[in-house]
Amino acid sequence: MRIALGLRVLTLVGTVNVAVFGAGLYYLSGKIASDRLAQEQEFAKRLVHTLRSSISPEGELRVAQILEWPFWDAVTDVVVRDKNEGGVSLNPVGAAHRGADFDRELVESGLRRAVESRAEVAAAGGLALPIVDEQQRVWGGCWFQVSKEESPLWMGLLPWFFASTVLLFLGTFSVLRRYVLRPVGQLAVAAGHLRGGELGRQLAVPSHSDELSDLIQTFNAMSAEVRGFHEHLEDKVDAATQKALEAEAAAMRQRRLAAMGELAAGIAHEINNPLGGMLNAVDVIDRPGTEEDKRARYHELLRSGLERIQGTVAKLLRFTPREAELGPLDLEGPVRDAVELVRHRSEQQGVELLVRVAAQPCRVLGHRSELGQAVLNLLANALDALEAADGGGRIEVLLEVSGEEVHLGVRDDGPGVEPELLERVSDLFYTTKDVGRGTGLGLALVHNVVASHGGSVHLSNLAGGGLEVRLVLPGIGLDAEGAG
Repeated sequence: MRIALGLRVLTLVGTVNVAVFGAGLYYLSGKIASDRLAQEQEFAKRLVHTLRSSISPEGELRVAQILEWPFWDAVTDVVVRDKNEGGVSLNPVGAAHRGADFDRELVESGLRRAVESRAEVAAAGGLALPIVDEQQRVWGGCWFQVSKEESPLWMGLLPWFFASTVLLFLGTFSVLRRYVLRPVGQLAVAAGHLRGGELGRQLAVPSHSDELSDLIQTFNAMSAEVRGFHEHLEDKVDAATQKALEAEAAAMRQRRLAAMGELAAGIAHEINNPLGGMLNAVDVIDRPGTEEDKRARYHELLRSGLERIQGTVAKLLRFTPREAELGPLDLEGPVRDAVELVRHRSEQQGVELLVRVAAQPCRVLGHRSELGQAVLNLLANALDALEAADGGGRIEVLLEVSGEEVHLGVRDDGPGVEPELLERVSDLFYTTKDVGRGTGLGLALVHNVVASHGGSVHLSNLAGGGLEVRLVLPGIGLDAEGAG
């Protein structure tokens, strides 16, 4: 629980004041009790001496001499009696002032015990003493009560206590508030503003010179320094951010050029194969004496080669980012386009390339070219991993519907990725490939494309070895049969 500093100071001042007063009261109470005990002892000595001297040799008490003793005003009540039942019983200060709470039986019991033990006995709020004559015979006993004037003491101390407490509270708090609490409160408020981002906050420096004044000056200097450092840091951050953006743009261009190289290699393979046959067919057609049926057959080969080249160009055009908005499409189309563009490389590496597509349409809302480039990046990464593992292997592309989502998985049986690196391989510029072979942007581009389509990317190592990258995209128009 938060307690204000002013309240804590007031509590501390009050506690100290009460403690000081309590200690003084404890001392005074002890002193008063000690003085009262000494007073009782002194009065008891005088009373015993007086009573002893008032007993005649015959054992009779001189009552007149007792009543004229001048020190009876020091006690509130006295009972003097001999040890015989029904003998002398004397009340030197009178019995009329006694209240209803006076317990005569307790007094008589105390007197009997004092006579029997020949010693002092406390009884009924007073003291019972044995009375011994000059021959050391027990004549009787005396019980008395000393005056207790407690009320005047308390009545005198309580006003002083309250007055001193109020004055100490007001005086101490006013001084502390001016020289401590107010400056500390201003520092606390200013520190809160500084923490909230209001840099350069300045406080008025007190006119008095002390530690708090030095602290406020130090705070002002620190606040100004933090503001200057923040402005300098912002400039540095802006410059570093600009450099990072430029480096990222250059790296992106490099990655796109690498992707264009993949595309160019695929296009060259797809075009060169039919071109060789077409050139051979042209040579045969141009030869003199070529039979008409053979000439017609080679014309058909030329048409087939041109149609194959036309199909390759069409695939390339589908990879160009021409769409301005997302549109409905079957994800099987860009998947098969990407597979065909890397098929020549998979054949050169001896990699088996398998495609498994769900029976129902895998429809999503997206850009055909961007999704195709994402799949092409995943296939290129898988081929790179298998090439680094001395060639061979298998890549499997799985396209299926799960509930209201479309899942696209690219699996390879390569070396996989270290478990501690799975969360980092998608970071910009992070790559596990050798220097010069990777930019660290392939999976980052895939993440950007999938995220822009409202999907997610999941990487996992396969139990039998290899890596699976699974793209999860929201589907559209999926029927109930395709769910699950």
